[in-house]
Amino acid sequence: YHNKLPSLKPTNKAQHIYDSTGKKLSMKKLLAGPDADVWTQALSNEFGRLTKGNKAGVSWTDTMDFIRKTDVPTTKKVTYCSFVCDIKPHKQERYRVRLVVGGDKLECEYDTGAPAASLFDTKILCNSIISDAHKGARFANADIKDFFLMSYMEEPEFMRIAFKYFPADIIVKYNLQEKMAHDGYIYIKIKRGMYGLKQAAILAHQQLIANLTPHGYHPIPNTNFWRHETRPTIFCLCVDDFGIKYFSKADANHLFTVLAKHYQYTVDWEGTNFCGYTLDWHYDDGFVDLSMPNYIPSLLKKLHYSPEKIQHSPHEFLPLNYGTKTRQLATQLDTSPLLNPKETTYVQSIIGSLLYHARALDGSLLPALNSISAQQNKPTQKVKEKCTRLLDYVATYPHPILRFYASDMILTVESDAAYLVLPKARSRAAGFFYLHNYPTSKPHPTLNGAILVECTTLRHVVSSAAEAEVGALYHNVRVALPIKNLLEAIGHSQNSTIITTDNSTAHSFVYDNIHQKRSKSWDMRFYWLRDRMNQKQFIIKWAAGKSNKADYYTKHHPIKKHTELRPMYNFDGDTPPLTQDQSFATS
Repeated sequence: YHNKLPSLKPTNKAQHIYDSTGKKLSMKKLLAGPDADVWTQALSNEFGRLTKGNKAGVSWTDTMDFIRKTDVPTTKKVTYCSFVCDIKPHKQERYRVRLVVGGDKLECEYDTGAPAASLFDTKILCNSIISDAHKGARFANADIKDFFLMSYMEEPEFMRIAFKYFPADIIVKYNLQEKMAHDGYIYIKIKRGMYGLKQAAILAHQQLIANLTPHGYHPIPNTNFWRHETRPTIFCLCVDDFGIKYFSKADANHLFTVLAKHYQYTVDWEGTNFCGYTLDWHYDDGFVDLSMPNYIPSLLKKLHYSPEKIQHSPHEFLPLNYGTKTRQLATQLDTSPLLNPKETTYVQSIIGSLLYHARALDGSLLPALNSISAQQNKPTQKVKEKCTRLLDYVATYPHPILRFYASDMILTVESDAAYLVLPKARSRAAGFFYLHNYPTSKPHPTLNGAILVECTTLRHVVSSAAEAEVGALYHNVRVALPIKNLLEAIGHSQNSTIITTDNSTAHSFVYDNIHQKRSKSWDMRFYWLRDRMNQKQFIIKWAAGKSNKADYYTKHHPIKKHTELRPMYNFDGDTPPLTQDQSFATS
């Protein structure tokens, strides 16, 4: 197909699709607004793409047909359609409207899940590329056009759309006046995979396997990665975007030639965007920076929130009085008033949005989010105040950057726990997972960025700090196992993974240097860890607490410590990251 999209001259107002409260404008309001011509044409392009073209001559996929209401089988459900509008400056079609099927109203008898790259997979891929950059490894991003519209379905599905949403050229071309039902809707027969259908993802994935397998490309079992039989090319797929690690243009072009036989696609040889990240590659210097420069500003605008003050800490810190003989009091329950439904939704949107940001870039948010997320079902006024502090904090640091240095790709884990720091006598476990050099190699002077930060609540009540540390070790070792397997699968061999703890008692228990009576739950974790050590999958080491990188994610620290340690994990703007020696000295 040949794409012949009309050139649309954007106006200043067309740049904005949100109202004054930060809510995205509906299709109805956009079609009635000052840029109605822009969005009417974008809507016509979408209808034409999904059927057999429009007046502008867009490429089409024959995904659906306009039918009469009487042509819908009585045994089939008819679902709704929603319009998703967006502006994509880096896409060929800048103003985009996508028809999304109401898949929640339709039934599917088989598992519809399909593998898709995550933020974690992207971090692994970036580490792998920058670590092999000296061998010629490079990154490219390919975007398949209409990926979910290309797969055939055994049985069609049906939906309806109000007649008022159809542009004039579509009405004329497909004679929709005669097909409009008495209820004012146009009924549609869906023949191929489409956005919103439960089965669209798995159908597209199965078709991709069928198209690529004859040319030597296969999914790596139990991962979201693909590799070639003979070439060193590796890639992962995030919906319809390929993140490709290649070593020569010939290898990359081989993949693109195969894709061109079945799909339309565009290529970004600079590899500046993937899976929501902005990537800044420094191949010769041996590092890559991951950022999301527009995420926090867009979030604050969407929430219609103006920062109240500069905030250098994401949570309140209650000083500890060491050496006193006063009683250690339990965590106080929150007795402040409950929020109304509107405020509850607002708080939940803050928590969800910031949790994504924390997992993607800024892990310093995780302890605060771990504390308040347990109350998001019935949030109180105090929870809202904590969310306000979080928003002030991210507004103070709106552009965190996560840097990965070239390494030997050896998985290294640091484990820590905080005893009885959560309500209902719960404790918190944390793990800092990063890729490092072989123990025999010269360590890099700067700490590598985390591929994963674990910050979770231990669900069972533990009886001592040592039991909490063993519980954290158990959790982090379990998380590390599939990561080891993934690194092996993409070509980075692993020795016994070193996991560091700062609790000497837990360390001694695992090495059978101390014995005492244990509960059954502790006993199971103890022997499970011992078995993994005997299999030489892991080596558990002790190190002083001040050098434990997971400690940052277990407790609520004072502002002074945040400002001192934050540059070790993330740096902002032009502020260079701390070296490990500098960071440990400040702690």
